[in-house]
Amino acid sequence: MVKHIDRKELKKPDQFVTFWTRFSAEAARVLASRGKAVAVGAAALAVVIVSMVAFTQVRARRAERASQALARVDRIATADLLPADSTTPVKDDGVPHFKTDKERLEGALKELDAFIAANPRTGLRAEALLHRGSYLMGLQRFDEAVATYQQLLGSDLEPALRFLAQEGLGYAFEAKGELDKAADAFTRLADLAGKDSSKGEGFYQDRALYHKARIAEIKGNRADAAKLYREVLDKAPTTSLRDEISNRLAVLESK
Repeated sequence: MVKHIDRKELKKPDQFVTFWTRFSAEAARVLASRGKAVAVGAAALAVVIVSMVAFTQVRARRAERASQALARVDRIATADLLPADSTTPVKDDGVPHFKTDKERLEGALKELDAFIAANPRTGLRAEALLHRGSYLMGLQRFDEAVATYQQLLGSDLEPALRFLAQEGLGYAFEAKGELDKAADAFTRLADLAGKDSSKGEGFYQDRALYHKARIAEIKGNRADAAKLYREVLDKAPTTSLRDEISNRLAVLESK
C-alpha cells in the first residue's frame, strides 16, 4: 500500500529527490573501490527509489485533485437555487446555480459523469457511483439507478460502501414498484448487516431489518411487518429508528 503523503510533505517535494540524490552520490563514492558493477548497481537503485518517490507524490496530488473535483460535484447538487426574482444577486461560490431541483440534479449528474470518465481508475470511483445512483433516484430515472447500484455491487467494495449500494438498490426497486425485488435486496442488506462485526460488516442491522419490515407492510403482510419491527427493537433497543418503529407498530396494531 502506498504511504499517504500529507499536504505539508507535498509542499516540499524536492526534499525527497535531494535526499536520494545525496544518498546515491555518497553510495557510489564509497562503493567505487569495490568495483564498477557494484557502483553502477547502487546508482541504479537510487534512480529507482527516486522514481518511486516521485510517482507517490504524483499519485497523492492526483488523489487530492480528484477529491476536490468530487466535492465540487456535491456542492453543485446542494447549491442554492436561483431566486425567482431575477434582480436578486446570486452569491459567487464557484459553482453553477439552477432554477429548479431537476435542473440542479441534471447539472450535477453531467459534471459527475465527466468526472467518472476522466478518472476511470480513481480510488473515489465507488463514492462517485453512489452519488450517481442518488442523483438518478432524485431524477426518477430508476432503471438507470438500478443499473448503477448493480454495477457497484459487482465490484470489490469495502463493507460500508457495499451496504450503501445494497440499500440504494433496494430503494430503486421499491421506487419502481418491484416490491419482491426490493424485499430481496433488503434481505441481502440484512445479511450483510448481520455478518461478524469483527470483519467490519456488523453494522446498521437495525436499519436493514427496518427496511424488510417496511416492505412487508407495503405488501400487506401486517403480521410479518409487526414481527420484524419488534425484532429491531429487541436487537437494537437504542436505535435511532425507535420512534418511527413505535409509530408504525401503533398503526398496525390499531387496524
